Amino acid sequence: MSKSNGKAVQQTNRKPANVPATRKRNGVARAAGGEAVQVLRPLTASSLKDVLWETLIDLKHENILPNRADAIAAQSREILRTVKIQLQVAGQSKRQVPTEIIEFSERR
Repeated sequence: MSKSNGKAVQQTNRKPANVPATRKRNGVARAAGGEAVQVLRPLTASSLKDVLWETLIDLKHENILPNRADAIAAQSREILRTVKIQLQVAGQSKRQVPTEIIEFSERR
């Protein structure tokens, strides 16, 4: 315990975030300390939809905190907003739709 302004403050023991992964099972790698490390899937519209559904289910069953679910939803909105803007730019400039957008939407 350390003192700050005359009040006792309990210190927290935090583990470093960058622990190397050693084992991988069912899409989740296990770090040396046994913590789960999420393995990212390729970003596609289908995988984005799956992650959002998993997030909603986890939130419903109280497996994740609401602020984490909100962060996932916010990132998803930004990804979709970026794709929408790319499509608008391609349409207004009379160019073909970029292949990365086609792959994002059609790749399974």
